[in-house]
Amino acid sequence: MDFDLLFIGAGPAGYEGAIAAAKKGLKTAVVEMDLPGGTCLQRGCIPTKAILHSVKAIKQINDFEKIGIHVEKFQISLDEIKRRKVRIVSKQTRGIEFLFKQNNIRLITGKAQIAGVNKILLNGQEEISAGHIVVATGSRAAELPFLKRDGQKIIHSDNLLELESIPESMLVVGAGAVGLEWALIYSYLGCKVTVVEIMDSIVPGTDREITDILKIELIKQNITIHTATAVSNPRLNEKVGLTFKKGDQVWEEEFAKVLLAVGRIPNSEDIFTGDLPVDLDNKGFIQVNGNLQTAVPTIFACGDVIGPPLLAHKASHQAIGIVDFIVNGTPVSHHPLPGVIFTFPEMATVGMTQEQAAQEGLQVKIGRFPYAAGSRANAIDEKIGLVKVIADQENVILGAHIVGAEAGELLPLLTYAVTRRLKCDEFKDLVFAHPTLGENLWEAMGEIAGFSIHI
Repeated sequence: MDFDLLFIGAGPAGYEGAIAAAKKGLKTAVVEMDLPGGTCLQRGCIPTKAILHSVKAIKQINDFEKIGIHVEKFQISLDEIKRRKVRIVSKQTRGIEFLFKQNNIRLITGKAQIAGVNKILLNGQEEISAGHIVVATGSRAAELPFLKRDGQKIIHSDNLLELESIPESMLVVGAGAVGLEWALIYSYLGCKVTVVEIMDSIVPGTDREITDILKIELIKQNITIHTATAVSNPRLNEKVGLTFKKGDQVWEEEFAKVLLAVGRIPNSEDIFTGDLPVDLDNKGFIQVNGNLQTAVPTIFACGDVIGPPLLAHKASHQAIGIVDFIVNGTPVSHHPLPGVIFTFPEMATVGMTQEQAAQEGLQVKIGRFPYAAGSRANAIDEKIGLVKVIADQENVILGAHIVGAEAGELLPLLTYAVTRRLKCDEFKDLVFAHPTLGENLWEAMGEIAGFSIHI
């Protein structure tokens, strides 16, 4: 064999899995058509968060007067925002390339196809052999049957990264993480933004109490939001016209740009060229067992290409799990997956929601602590927010949901609690520094277990 393990795709799954494998002594390679880092680094999580950080400064300047600072004038440089984003992405790309060299991982540029149980075809010509193969090819932005991207007026988030100009108006179709983050970015850069979501709440499937708070805050930031609303009948002229329908209400609107943020589809086509019994579902996601093996035991798949949730940290966690399974026979773990949306305020969630508990007929206890009751939140003028903990009748933590400042940074402790099925009572003697936002977690758990102080 040329390699012990070969990853197809150098996104979070491919590059982190490859490093984990190399550190365990496996001769490892990664085949990638683009730059290492995948969608997350090159076109998704990282550049978006870099731009959001710049945009957050605009919000902070707008809020300065509330805390006694007066700013008469400031200037936004789209060019410098873009250059900063490029610097960050380039630095992290070089970092991955350095780690590959440091760990003797071979990075192969090209298109890989699996032509046999242990055989990979590179660019349709060169054959490479590997004892184990992991498909980690990720996903790409989806379209609607009646609304296709043209790259000019109807676009995906990839088209927004260059910040060529700020349109007068933009419709965002889809109120998930991608849609809401880009809605905020363009609203603060001066665009009139409307978000439309066919489901009855933003961020469908997450805790409704939390998303209702977030929706109110987004509306305050000049974003129009229509939930339980469908769009149809696109008309492309100087602008894009669409028909909106919410219940019995029907109306027409026009927008300079339409951003499609309606989910993603797997990059699974043309991967398998040999006569291999690998199954795909009706959406193109590769079917795997609990250890992420396809029907061919030496061929694995992980990350976006096997289905939701489509999260970078899910992909890397699974890839590292595959390596442990190959090396040690350790079954791949499937722990609760946290999710964070980097809006203003942030939203973070893990485990069971109140709605899911009701659907399953579970009797649960709910601990809530509003940011406004916490010392640190008041000191830093971040009073909008809520920590919400869901526990069973024995106080075992089943889920946790936060909307508020630094929600993503606060979530890991609660993720650990959900993963380990810890009880709220176990946190009574955990001392949080004062004043910190972390105290909000203690108070929310304390409301369930009877030790809260400030509520």
